[in-house]
Amino acid sequence: MRTLATMSSPSSSHPEPHRWSTADLAGPTLIFVGAFLLAVTIALPTLLVGGFRTIPLSTDFTTVATADDATIFDRCSLETRSARTVGADLVRQQRVVAVQPSDEHRVTLQAGTSIQAEKLRIDDREVDPGDPRPGVDADDPAQPCNEATVNAIKDRVTLDRKNALPRLAARGASEIQYDSGQAAVLVPDRRGVTYLLPFDTATADREFFDPITRTTVPLVYDGDTEVQGRDVARFRAEVPDTDLAREALGRPVGTNVSITRPASWFGFGDSSRPLTASLHHRSSWDLAVDTRTGTIVDATITVDEAYRFPDGIPGVPAGFELPHLRATFGYDDDTQARMTDLADDLASPILIWGRLVPIGTGVLGVVALLAGLILTNPAWLPARFRRRSGAETVGGQPE
Repeated sequence: MRTLATMSSPSSSHPEPHRWSTADLAGPTLIFVGAFLLAVTIALPTLLVGGFRTIPLSTDFTTVATADDATIFDRCSLETRSARTVGADLVRQQRVVAVQPSDEHRVTLQAGTSIQAEKLRIDDREVDPGDPRPGVDADDPAQPCNEATVNAIKDRVTLDRKNALPRLAARGASEIQYDSGQAAVLVPDRRGVTYLLPFDTATADREFFDPITRTTVPLVYDGDTEVQGRDVARFRAEVPDTDLAREALGRPVGTNVSITRPASWFGFGDSSRPLTASLHHRSSWDLAVDTRTGTIVDATITVDEAYRFPDGIPGVPAGFELPHLRATFGYDDDTQARMTDLADDLASPILIWGRLVPIGTGVLGVVALLAGLILTNPAWLPARFRRRSGAETVGGQPE
């Protein structure tokens, strides 16, 4: 009877179910956490960081470049007996800001550029640009020839956010306004970079677009240099001599692109024969680029503009030129520091999320994965650890 009762005991035919303890769950949990962290390590550089390597929709920066001992044409001399050029200290200011249309694939940049005269040197005297001088028409205050602005343009272009090249299809824009009193000139065949380069800029030749002449020229890699303690790449572009009085899309480029005055006004010939000179422009651009972000952190811009006559005009001296603007502009120290800081700000998320965080998650992921595997299979432990663990679990009895 006792045997029968023992055999029919519920505890012997139906063993109690096994309950998972915290120690049992620790291993699989660590394996899951480790695998998740390794997946994050792989995903961050490819998915998240890719979005940081595009032109920001919040783009908004201003650069200031100065030119000392420049030469400019005195517009007030148009109303005098002879042409006059004056020495000048100039400031070139440019603001670039993102506007619409912009989205995840493209960004439209609007760049306003002006050149202002801070001081003029006339007859060995330093004068303010707004001071009265020969040729000023006091009865026409709406169009003063002694205005400080030498020239100004507004450029608007839609770019691909990844390669920083014009993206003009599907409502993209490229238009340049040279005169506030005239409509903007459309540039449907625009190519090349102008105000910034793409992230991870390769040290290779590319193309540069010049808004003044509306031409695309080679932008040649010219070695490395240092700006504000940062290593940067140098690129150089040469804009060849261009006659700005030419017709393009039915609209002249800017104002005063040609001057008609008696030959004596130009300094030769008699006063009864009118001559027309056209404005020619050439320039060179030396750009220092932070290759991580494509930010132009320094620039030297040499501009040579002069009025010239066509070849073969009787009585015109060979090689005659009337300077309009001759200057070499360079970013000031504040602009260099500001643009270098901007490049660092743009590069920081890439460094943090593309390198530092993946390194941390990768290390933690490997550690968690190994710890989980060891807890799941104690046989992976070294023999001395297994003996110690076994001794501690023998009912609490010493050996």
